Amino acid sequence: MRRLPRRRFLKTLLAGSVALPYACTERPSPRPIGDVPASFIDRVTPAQGHVLRRPVDPAQFATAPETTVDALVIGGGVSGLAACWKLRQAGVERVLLVELADQLGGDATAGQAQGLVFPLGAHYINVPPAEADCVHEVLSDLNIITGYDTAGRPVIHPDHLLRWPAERLWENDSWSEGLDPFGAASAAELEQLHAFEDDMLRWTLYRGQDSRRAFAMPLAYSTSDAKVRALDTMTMAEYTSQQGWSSGRLSWLIDQACKDDYGGLGTEISAWAGIHYFACRYYDRRVQEQYPSDTLTWPGGNQFLVDGLAHNLTQNERWLSTGVVALHPGATTTQALCVDTNTGEPLRVQAKSVVYAGKLHTAPHVVADMPQPQRHAIEQLDYVPWLVAAVRLSSQLGDAGLAWDNVLMDSPSVGYVSARHQTSPAARPEGEVLVYYLPLIDDLTDSRKQLLEDDPQPWARRVLADLTRVHPQLPDLVEGIDICRWGHGMVRPTPGVIWGPQAQLRRQPCGRVALASCDTGGLPLFEEALFAGIAAAEHCLDTLDMTYTTSLHGMPIHG
Repeated sequence: MRRLPRRRFLKTLLAGSVALPYACTERPSPRPIGDVPASFIDRVTPAQGHVLRRPVDPAQFATAPETTVDALVIGGGVSGLAACWKLRQAGVERVLLVELADQLGGDATAGQAQGLVFPLGAHYINVPPAEADCVHEVLSDLNIITGYDTAGRPVIHPDHLLRWPAERLWENDSWSEGLDPFGAASAAELEQLHAFEDDMLRWTLYRGQDSRRAFAMPLAYSTSDAKVRALDTMTMAEYTSQQGWSSGRLSWLIDQACKDDYGGLGTEISAWAGIHYFACRYYDRRVQEQYPSDTLTWPGGNQFLVDGLAHNLTQNERWLSTGVVALHPGATTTQALCVDTNTGEPLRVQAKSVVYAGKLHTAPHVVADMPQPQRHAIEQLDYVPWLVAAVRLSSQLGDAGLAWDNVLMDSPSVGYVSARHQTSPAARPEGEVLVYYLPLIDDLTDSRKQLLEDDPQPWARRVLADLTRVHPQLPDLVEGIDICRWGHGMVRPTPGVIWGPQAQLRRQPCGRVALASCDTGGLPLFEEALFAGIAAAEHCLDTLDMTYTTSLHGMPIHG
């Protein structure tokens, strides 16, 4: 799901910050936790999602109304909207976007409560690396990047920068500023930290024989050197073991990074993906002046970005609450069979080109005649379910140190964010919303089943129990908890997913149907989703035999 990561803690750590505990008065004992008003507020209900798995009888669509378009885009998340953005930019006039949910955004959608807007999924990005050409192009179009300085570094409009206080860490019953777990580390642990820093800096600066960065963004721009790609054959835990690192604090830091970005621990995540987290940006204090890595965020999270990508689409070009249940390729067009999930009405679309930007695991259920090897490659992917809980409070916590990102070191969650943090001071209401992120990283199939079948109340109690350890007054303030379930929240980059033998199969088009979403590459990041959508759009433009200027100048000549 994209960008649920919090990368800034590494920047804080490698900038040499010192964790200073906040002054702490005697803490009252938490009150017993009973039931609280709780509800599911899913953007796509399980019933809507499973409509794609039902058998399709083409005869039911024989007399359905038919629409003809130049480009059909399936899926209204970041990849689908990026594809629409590129198609519009290139001059394609007849574009149609079909989305299963009742609003655009995918896992970058936002909610509203207590007079606040807050994210229900991905909620920030960082300044894109220099090579991320398509990301720079989009952020410039949205006036987030306003120009470049004399050294070629992007200039960000201040409205989009993360405000202070940015992060804090809960450990041993107190908060410390920043997300540095080494504040009370032993000399031996600090020595391992410094060795880890040096190794990540080495990978940050590494250039392959093809002059490409070892860990670029988009990942397709990375070096093809065999010794770098071999890192995708082992786990991050195996890599750290090879280096002789055994510090528990370093393990926590690596696990937190992997859990937050990729929905797994170092024992499960590819070493290539794990190192990419730390090496794709200039976080280290020794090179941080070379290029910015600031965090960009908004009150509603990445909904701000998807709204910008969608601004050129008219209402008639957006079919919401509509599922594409089958794609049948023809000699010159592809026929899409669609169902309005509100009315059950069948619809047909004839498209000269198609971008499939839905979750990749659904493609084999929809795309007819998909080659069996490609179908098998997609079916091997693991998806991590996530729970995002909006905890609505009647008043503010009275916590002077409340940061944007608040991480509990001994929690199964990856922390919570304050919805008030990025809101204009002039418009702040009395209430508060804490947005709590919980990846369900164990036994993915059973966790997903439990998440989709359970009543919301047990989940709400679980969220509140975790938060009440830190905020004992919370039960007196909670008005309700709204829970957004992401059954297939993000693809998990286990060893072999990114550069293994089946990786190229997941990325290749099926005739006129170009597969998009970050699932094709294996890294569940906003930047990768944007790249995949634009790459799929450019495949459509080639299919339509249109002249255009590529947004992907960094693509290698040979894969």
